[in-house]
Amino acid sequence: MKKTALHSALFAAIAMTAFAAQASQYPDLPVGIKSGTGALIGDTVYVGLGTGGDKFYSLNLKEKDAKWQELPAFPGGKRNQPVSAGVDGKLYVFGGFQDTDVAKNQVINDAYRYDPETNSWTKLQTRSPRSAVGASVAETNGKIYFVGGINQEIWNGLFQDIAAAGGDKDKEKAIFDPYFNLRVQDFFFSPEIVSYEPATNTWRNEGIFPYSGRAGAAVAIKDNKLLVVNGEVKAGLRTQTTELGTIGKNGVTWKKLGDLPTPKGQKQQEGIAGAMGGYTYGNYIVTGGANFPGARANYQNGITDAHRTGGLKKTWHSDVYALNAKKGTWKIIGNLPEPIGYGVSVSYDNKVLLIGGEGQGGKALTAVQTMSYDGKKLVVE
Repeated sequence: MKKTALHSALFAAIAMTAFAAQASQYPDLPVGIKSGTGALIGDTVYVGLGTGGDKFYSLNLKEKDAKWQELPAFPGGKRNQPVSAGVDGKLYVFGGFQDTDVAKNQVINDAYRYDPETNSWTKLQTRSPRSAVGASVAETNGKIYFVGGINQEIWNGLFQDIAAAGGDKDKEKAIFDPYFNLRVQDFFFSPEIVSYEPATNTWRNEGIFPYSGRAGAAVAIKDNKLLVVNGEVKAGLRTQTTELGTIGKNGVTWKKLGDLPTPKGQKQQEGIAGAMGGYTYGNYIVTGGANFPGARANYQNGITDAHRTGGLKKTWHSDVYALNAKKGTWKIIGNLPEPIGYGVSVSYDNKVLLIGGEGQGGKALTAVQTMSYDGKKLVVE
């Protein structure tokens, strides 16, 4: 990966925050992977699916000059936007979009486990009670927490109707237009926080997320605090809000944090979906993601088909945001060399790894970048 640098003008834009960029210490993925999934188990990161097809790869981050190793093919077949987490040395993979005999892009709610010791996959005798597609997950104390998720019945029905249209564009338009004109609350994104405990093969309702249901939010857990950053609230429309939940014996209790600030050159913060983040030196930072600039203003003006009205274009971003945990506020601390979204991010060795993802225009990426931030200086490698 080539050495990258930001122009000196950036230093003035981020005031006292310094920035550095160097060559990555990790090798590129064998193939570009966007809309896939992955997780960290010990010193090894696992990444696969999405544009990687049914492939999964692993990389030992501790081993010098390590190369990506291909795992046995995922037995659930090709799928986009599954979610995964590592628990007790094993990788768990849930759901995703999959083409079926019924229709394309159907939501699947199955679950699989990969055991590194036996190098084998097992299909679990369970299924998620809410759609895992669009959900974001984080693990703590042996439990995987799911935040948000699209409505399986609405989504699957939509694409079954499209299949029945047989390619007739007028019929497809008559199906898509009412869908995109739904209000936020009428998409029925999941408001419930769901947990899964692999040790007992048990799903639990951990309470209601008292804000708009989300799809594609960035989430993280630290010290039993569940952080939720932005996400999609309906097709094409994001939220700029962030929230913090406290995990207790009887579920999760919530409070609002500050909104993400507005990037330079934009009229307002549109909110981002598909962002990538994690903890570095005790600081949570998040970057990338995509939105449709102008969609929030459309929706605020009563235009429910917010992202298609006015010919808005999907835009990927490179701003890096840092959370002030004491104040619950955010600031922009710099930028990545290029926009990115919909990749895998994990925290390791006080760095946040950004693995694969989607670049401007939707290109599937192979690069592995790292970010670190000590409260003063952002370093991207």
